Amino acid sequence: MKKIRILILFSFFSFLGAAAYSQQGTWKLNLNYQVALPSGNHKTMFSDPSFRGWSGAVLYGVTDQLQVGLEAGFQDFYQKTDRAVYNEGGSDVSAVISNSIQTIPLMVKGKYMFTNEGFVRPFASIALGGNLVQYRKFYGQFSESDTKFGFAAQPELGLHIPVGRSGNTGLHIAAGYNLMPYKFGDADGLNGPVLKAGISVPLR
Repeated sequence: MKKIRILILFSFFSFLGAAAYSQQGTWKLNLNYQVALPSGNHKTMFSDPSFRGWSGAVLYGVTDQLQVGLEAGFQDFYQKTDRAVYNEGGSDVSAVISNSIQTIPLMVKGKYMFTNEGFVRPFASIALGGNLVQYRKFYGQFSESDTKFGFAAQPELGLHIPVGRSGNTGLHIAAGYNLMPYKFGDADGLNGPVLKAGISVPLR
């Protein structure tokens, strides 16, 4: 009986070791639904969160805890204000203003798993790269628009919840912060928190 217990324990810990090691040398696809919350100067244009966002990353396991790769995303901010009178070109205009900004970041990402064991596995990540911003503002018969490519960064903390025996596939939730300097018209910085929920699957 004692030998059977030892054999079971040995098999169990061998399985954990294999599951942790399997992170190295594998490609993973992370897909997220995300909500962005404007803050600071960004709130002067958008008082409500943007629920129209997603991101996806392809990451390679450099070690059993460190992954690196590329991440792309999309976030759509839109808000319409009540009708008011504005002075444009020396004349008063009564109009409803619509603000619209879309951000499309493309960044290099590093992700570190603090542990590859347990039901809940915390991680931290950092992404750095560029960001395509499309700005549009409509008021009455007038409008202005701008398209620029600039810097973007996003630090992030989250939890990975493994699904299946290997733990390579799983669900995750995360909170990050968008650093997106941008200035045009009424926009002066597109920084703010972002919340994510998604799935991570191995690419074989």
